[in-house]
Amino acid sequence: MVNKRFEKWEMPEIEEKKLHPKYFFLVQHKENLELGYKTDIGAFTYINAKYEVKIGKNVQIGSHCSIYSHSTMLQQR
Repeated sequence: MVNKRFEKWEMPEIEEKKLHPKYFFLVQHKENLELGYKTDIGAFTYINAKYEVKIGKNVQIGSHCSIYSHSTMLQQR
């Protein structure tokens, strides 16, 4: 069965630190983000690609997710 949702899929244009006007996700360090063909990112998802994030083809990410390429927890010695 073919998913008609992706028949007219186009790579989304991403602006740095701006909520995408159609898909409602936000990206920081967009130059370090690689999106695969027919990637579906859910609404209100946050991606911080400071140290590179690669998302393969045909990947679906649910809404309200956070993806980081680095730890957000303080490291103690």
